[in-house]
Amino acid sequence: NGLKRPQNGRTELEVPAGSPDQVRAAAARDALAAALQSRIAARRAGVFGPVPSAGGDGGALWLADALARNVDSRAVARLRAEAPRLPSAYVFQETSFPPPATYLLLRGQAASPGQEVAPGLPAVLSATPVAFPAQGERSSLRRLTLARWLARPDHPLTARVIVNRVWQHHFGEGLVRTPGDFGTMGELPTHPELLDWLAGWFVRHDWSIKALHRLILTSQTYRMSTRGNPAHAADDPENRLLWRSRYRRLDAEAIRDAMLAVSGRLNRRLYGPSMYPAIPREALEGHSDPDKAWKPSAEPEASRRSVYAFVKRSLPVPMLEVLDFCDTARPASKRNITTVAPQALTLLNSDFVNHQARYFADRLEREAGNGLVSQIERAFLLALARPPNDGERAATLRFLEESSARIAREQGVTASSAQRVALEQFCRAILNTNEFVYPD
Repeated sequence: NGLKRPQNGRTELEVPAGSPDQVRAAAARDALAAALQSRIAARRAGVFGPVPSAGGDGGALWLADALARNVDSRAVARLRAEAPRLPSAYVFQETSFPPPATYLLLRGQAASPGQEVAPGLPAVLSATPVAFPAQGERSSLRRLTLARWLARPDHPLTARVIVNRVWQHHFGEGLVRTPGDFGTMGELPTHPELLDWLAGWFVRHDWSIKALHRLILTSQTYRMSTRGNPAHAADDPENRLLWRSRYRRLDAEAIRDAMLAVSGRLNRRLYGPSMYPAIPREALEGHSDPDKAWKPSAEPEASRRSVYAFVKRSLPVPMLEVLDFCDTARPASKRNITTVAPQALTLLNSDFVNHQARYFADRLEREAGNGLVSQIERAFLLALARPPNDGERAATLRFLEESSARIAREQGVTASSAQRVALEQFCRAILNTNEFVYPD
């Protein structure tokens, strides 16, 4: 209670993001720069009229004014160079001191306040009451007190929840398989001692997510292969003891990004505003308000990583949605994992995949020349990070030769055109292999 959004009427505003001292310094600098700019603008408006002829008092006054204006311009430039503008942020702010009182609402009615409620924490989460201090000079300190309580080294949950989420990201399942529920209704950890040790290690290493990733990725557990073991499978069919690596499909975004990377079209530009991916016409026709859909970005911009894709809750990108993109309508601690026919149909027939197959074929011709064997070798290295074995090489070569001959015969095109169509079909096929979307 007491938090306000920065607004001007119905317009949402951003505020400088920095410490109070930085904000005050930035405000003073902006005020000084504005005053100098006003002086420059006034002089440019013609305080002394047009440029006079040489000589006379008018010329001396004009020259003195021009020199002063030049000094002001340099001062503005120096101000901006010495004190860069702070980044802006859209954040809640406390605007009234002391903050307004909070009351228990009788029967939930705002017009029926009951007893006053003081800041506190749910008793189930804190064995001992947390003392909320009196308000500070610029803040009630309520949020700061809560943040310090959450991030204190001996907190029983925070480090364990974070460690469990990172573990889940790398292994598909957390040590606690209900990542959003560490309470009595959630599952017990499969490895409680490991969870405790990782949480303690994480805190001792300054809560470094990067260090935690490195620790997990260099562990023997992470480096296990997906190969089966009949004896272990009989004892632990659900692989709760992590005797092998789980067979996992890439996330929807990673599949899209991998196709762009293999085709050579991935735009690696970082940061900046969202890009707008193309939405198939069929999906727009089924939307309640297709005219309100966004205009897709130009293809080079739309080929950026999927993390930059604009997300509209009522209009998810169909390819990402069918591949179990996160539910955009509600928080989710874990994505659904499904294997359904529309996934295979999308990866085989969507416009995006067909476009990437054509670009992939362009890349093979550019980097491997026109030799079929060299194109096959290059395709396997780019898409699967390995050379083909003898059987794969022979089967692919036979497919390209037979398909080229059939296409030339049925469509009446030249041999080179038929070979190109067959190459695109091969590129689309290799992007649809299990090995491409289910890395070992």
